[in-house]
Amino acid sequence: MSEIANYRSAPSPHRSDGASVRRIMLDVLIALLPCLVCGVAYFGLYALLLVFLCMAACFAGEQLYNLVRKKPFTFDLSALVTGMILGLNLPPRAPWYIPLIGGVFAIVVVKMFFGGLGKNFANPAAAARVFLLLAYGSVMASYIGAQPGDLLADGETGATWLSGGALAGSFLGVRGYWGEILQLFLGNIGGSIGETCKLAVFAGGVYLLARKVIDWRIPLVCCLTAAVFALFFYGSARDMLRHLLSGGLLFGSFFMATDYATSPKWKINRILYAFGIGALTMIIRRFGIYPEGMSLAILFMNLLVPVMDRFILPVRFGQTDKNGRPVPHVAAWTMRGLCIALAAVLAAATPAYAAAEYDEPQKVALPASYSFIRGMAADRDRVYYFTAEGEAYLDEYNYTQPLAFEIEIDTASGVVRDIRPITQSTMGYKAELSLFIGKTYEEVAALTDLSADSNLSATFTNTALKGMVEECFLAADFDKNRKFERGGEYIVDRAHSELFGGTAFLAAGSAYLSEYDYTQPLLYYIVVEGDTVSSIVPLMQSTMGYTAELSLFLGKTRAEIEGLTDLSADSDTSATHTNQALKEMVLECLAAGGEK
Repeated sequence: MSEIANYRSAPSPHRSDGASVRRIMLDVLIALLPCLVCGVAYFGLYALLLVFLCMAACFAGEQLYNLVRKKPFTFDLSALVTGMILGLNLPPRAPWYIPLIGGVFAIVVVKMFFGGLGKNFANPAAAARVFLLLAYGSVMASYIGAQPGDLLADGETGATWLSGGALAGSFLGVRGYWGEILQLFLGNIGGSIGETCKLAVFAGGVYLLARKVIDWRIPLVCCLTAAVFALFFYGSARDMLRHLLSGGLLFGSFFMATDYATSPKWKINRILYAFGIGALTMIIRRFGIYPEGMSLAILFMNLLVPVMDRFILPVRFGQTDKNGRPVPHVAAWTMRGLCIALAAVLAAATPAYAAAEYDEPQKVALPASYSFIRGMAADRDRVYYFTAEGEAYLDEYNYTQPLAFEIEIDTASGVVRDIRPITQSTMGYKAELSLFIGKTYEEVAALTDLSADSNLSATFTNTALKGMVEECFLAADFDKNRKFERGGEYIVDRAHSELFGGTAFLAAGSAYLSEYDYTQPLLYYIVVEGDTVSSIVPLMQSTMGYTAELSLFLGKTRAEIEGLTDLSADSDTSATHTNQALKEMVLECLAAGGEK
C-alpha cells in the first residue's frame, strides 16, 4: 500500500505515446503548409501577409490576455494553429484589418473567455469566420480568380463556382466536365486562400491521419454525408462531385471539424457529429443565403457535442442492465448502420443519376466573345445547342428589335436541326425559320433571297438570323475538334475544320482607331491549308463599319502576306488599321502551321 500511495493520478484522457499539445499542434502546422504554399502560389504574396497577420493577432491576443489576467504565457502553438486555419479561410484580398479582428475574436472571445485551451465551446477559427461573415459580409464574399506565377498581381473580383461563377471549359488539356473537376481539384479557381487546392488539403489530411492526430471517421463520414445530400438536393452526379471539391468542405472536414476540444470524445458520437456537419453544410448551400455553409455547420454541431457526450454513451465492457443482462450496443450499431446506409445509397444512386445526365447536353465554355453566341452546350452525339442574341434594325419604323434564338446544330449530319425563337419583334416581323432548318452551312451561307412575302422588315430579321446561324455553325465546327492550346498573341485555339478542311484558328485581337480614340475588338475564324490562307470568316469586327478587306489575304502564302505594304481600303484610314491587325493575326496562324 505504501508503494501505491507514491503514484499520482490525473484526470482522463490518458495517453501513453508521449504526445504533447505542442507536438500535436506542430503536426497540424506542418499539415497546413501545403495549403499555405498553394494559396500563395495562386493568390500572391498579399495572401501570405493576411495569414501572417492572422497568426500574429492570435498569438498576441493570447499573450496579452494572459498578461492582463496575470497568468503564465503559453507557447503550446495552439494560437498559431488557430491563426493559420482562420487566415487560410479568408478571401485573398481581404483588407488588412480583417485578420486582426478575426484573430482577436477567435482567441480572446471564443477561446480565452471560456477558460483557454480545451475549454472553448466551439472551434475558434470556425466561430471567427462566422463572425466575420456576419459583420463584414461583402468583404468576406469578395474573391479573386487564381493567378498562378504572378505573386504581385492584384487580381479581379469574381464569383466562385458556389456563388454562380463559371469554370473553365478545359484545364491542362482536359476538356469538358473532367477538365472542370481537375481545375477544382488543383485549385486554379477563386476562393479562400487555403481551401481551393484540394490536392494540398488531401496531402495535409493524410499527414494528420498517418500521425494519428485526427480521427478518420470525421472527414470520411462528413464527405460521405455531403455527397449523398448533394446528389438528392441537386439531382446531379456531376454537381455532387463539384460540391465535394468546392468551398471549404474538405478543408473544414480535415482541419476544423476534427478539433479535439470541440469534437465528441466518444467514437460513436463522432460519426453522428460528422453526419450532422455534412448534412447541415448541404442544407445551407441549397436553401440558405450563404453559398458556403461549412463553418456554420461546424459551429452548430459544436454546440451539440456536450449533449451527445452526455446522453449517447458507449457500452462499457461487461456492462449489464438492472436485470443482469448484457447491455446491447444500440448506439454503436446504429452509427455503423448509418455509415453502411450512406455508402449503399451513394453506390446505388450515383450510377443512375450519372446515366441520366450522360444523355443531357452539357455546357461548353465559349473560347472567346462572339458577336451573337451567348451560350453553348453539346450532348454525347455532338449535337450543339446555342443561345444566340442579336438585333434587327427596321429603318422604316426607326426601331431596333431585339432577337434571341435557341439554335441546334447537328455536326454528324452537318445541318441546322432546329431553331426556337426566344425574343422577336412585337410588330409581327418574325423570322422565317424554314429558310434555315435542315440546311447545311454552305446552303445557309449561299442564301440571298431572305424576303418574306416581300416584307422588308421581316427580311431584316431573317438576315440577322442568318448571321447567327452561320456563327453557330462555325462555333460547333471549331469546338468539335478543338486542341485546347493557346499560342502567341492572337491565337485562342486551333482545330481541324470539317466545314472547310485544313486547320482552323480562332484569332482574337483589336484595332485602335486613333481618329476616333476607339479600340475595336476583332475575332476571326482563319483556316490554313499548308502555307496558304484558304478561308477567313469575321466573327466580330467594328460596329462602325471599318471591316477588314479579306481579299488582301485569301489564297495568299505567308511570304506574300509578309510582303503586303498597301493595306488601305478605299483610302479609309480606320479600315487600314483593321487590315493591319488582321495581317498580324494571319501571319501568326501561318507561323503556327497546319495540323498537329
